[in-house]
Amino acid sequence: MDRNSSSGSASGPASGAAPGIVQGLRRLVHDLQSLTNPELGGLSHVCCGRTRLIRFADGQVDYCDQPVAKLAEDPFEHTALLLLRQTPPTEESLADWIALIRDAGVLEESPGDLFSHLPAGLRPLELFPLCLQLLSLFSAELPEQTEEAGRAHVWRLMGRLPLLFSAAMHSSGLSSFPALANAEPAQSDGCLTWAGRLLQRLRGGSEIPSQAEDAAMNVLLTCTCLTEMRPACFAARMAASTRCGLTAALQSAASLFTAQLQNDPYEWTSRLLTGFSGPREVDTWLNRRERPGMPFGFASTVADNRARILATAAETLLGCPERIRIAAVAARFEKRLAVENLAPTLDWAAIRLMVLLDLAPDRQSLVIGMSRLIGWAAHAIEQQKSGISLLPGLRYGDAVDDSESV
Repeated sequence: MDRNSSSGSASGPASGAAPGIVQGLRRLVHDLQSLTNPELGGLSHVCCGRTRLIRFADGQVDYCDQPVAKLAEDPFEHTALLLLRQTPPTEESLADWIALIRDAGVLEESPGDLFSHLPAGLRPLELFPLCLQLLSLFSAELPEQTEEAGRAHVWRLMGRLPLLFSAAMHSSGLSSFPALANAEPAQSDGCLTWAGRLLQRLRGGSEIPSQAEDAAMNVLLTCTCLTEMRPACFAARMAASTRCGLTAALQSAASLFTAQLQNDPYEWTSRLLTGFSGPREVDTWLNRRERPGMPFGFASTVADNRARILATAAETLLGCPERIRIAAVAARFEKRLAVENLAPTLDWAAIRLMVLLDLAPDRQSLVIGMSRLIGWAAHAIEQQKSGISLLPGLRYGDAVDDSESV
């Protein structure tokens, strides 16, 4: 900016400088005022409570005081039950809940029939809040009255949502998806975890995931189910703080998550990775772009080790030339951006793993949403137990004038 401003006349920036510089200065002053003026600051940097669900310490992430690196060795059901109960499950209790989720994998035909009226070309992610709403409307169980009943409701959602996704995508014209079918996907050997069954359904249902793919999908869901306080997390906690049911909290979070991804960065990045024929094309693409070269998936500070855990899981999937090519392209991105002190984030590592798992680009954000469903439920349960209201105050009648010029 200093070099450009030297070309202006002595009468000030408005008379000789480019209009963009003037607008930039106005924006800078406005942002500085926002930092110092409590009337303009909103809720940014305001601490509204505490959580023991997730902890960032010394580059490691813990869920409920359990290292994620250790949790990633077990099926996702273990992590899900840990977060919903905030205590490590016993083998007996975990077996009981796994049996519950399998028994819940049954749907009546009535919800599936509704999808025949959906418009063609609907994004799979748009089905996420819709399916949550439908399952609550057609649920045969009573609304959750206790904390334990709320957990059971979330668990049943896990069992039923993949079935409903299959029905919706089939009715929306995605021919690779089978019609609504209860129990296991076609030709399943019955040995898959819940994560493996979700992967099979989202890939179309015909090919059974390998053991390595099943394990990698579990690692993916475990590492992505919790984040720092993002808008969808806050929506879940705010809805829960009003003492409404857990279902409303999940619907609020899912709707906001879907709205935020209107321009889906997971799909964009996935298509980018698969679009290069080799690592050399990465250099050409990056050289044509302004800094930073990648708008998503890299940051100067990476606060946790989950990206490395996902990278390790990705190494188990390199069994064919196509996957090796994609891994080489991803590695080239990481090497080039490391020169700019940018490291892969959890989002980048998750996308790379989902591409290697042969998940279609437009279904990857749906996988992230399914994993976050457990995190949102855990946030909502924790917030309800705290008894703290998150409804903020608002000053009425005082207009804020931000039109002042520099």
